[in-house]
Amino acid sequence: QISVKGGLPVACSSASAAADSAPLRRCLASAFFPHAAQLLPTGGYRTLASNQEVLMHPSSVLFARKPPPPCVVYNSLVLTTKQYMRDVTAIDASWLAELAPCFYRSLPQPSPAHEGPLPSS
Repeated sequence: QISVKGGLPVACSSASAAADSAPLRRCLASAFFPHAAQLLPTGGYRTLASNQEVLMHPSSVLFARKPPPPCVVYNSLVLTTKQYMRDVTAIDASWLAELAPCFYRSLPQPSPAHEGPLPSS
């Protein structure tokens, strides 16, 4: 709605929607990096900064998405009988370490060529 009111073109192709939205989602990840959450096996999410278990609010467009996004940022938490994320955007988890390196640090990955246990120091 905001795009239409502002006179901005709206992409209609669902195939290009994910690629076209990447810059906007990246911008939101940059702004809301302290409000990031990762999907849990239970279907809920765990906030990365405060380690709280939260759920996606049922009014969210992403609520019915199958499979659910593995990593999201949200604008606010609403407490009713449960803690819900509002204004949720799916992001790429790797963006967090890139956009907020002082807040999120990437874990070093072992070299694919290395096999067996890592040497102890």
